[in-house]
Amino acid sequence: MNLLILVVDDEPDVEVLFRQQFRHDLRAGRFTMEFAQSGDMALQRITDAAGVSIILILSDINMPGMSGLELLPKAKALSAFDPKRTLDSYLRLSVGWLLGPFCGRPKSQVTP
Repeated sequence: MNLLILVVDDEPDVEVLFRQQFRHDLRAGRFTMEFAQSGDMALQRITDAAGVSIILILSDINMPGMSGLELLPKAKALSAFDPKRTLDSYLRLSVGWLLGPFCGRPKSQVTP
């Protein structure tokens, strides 16, 4: 089964940061990452996700159009995704908390 992490953020530089930080896992095929720059794009990706298990959705809260808080119940309605496994926070803060240990620097020094 293909495992997918879906990252939703309206800032395009987020994709480069995530792909760089998780490059070893991505190359090893442990999971795939896909990126959507809006809630609507994320819902379309979820709808198209036949044969893929979405294991995590990382969503920015403040985005133009649909917010991250509006996205999550709609994502649950479209798939078997369990929102209890969702990290829903300001993505910049989340990236700092997630990547601090991976970068080998204290979280306060990580600049997402």
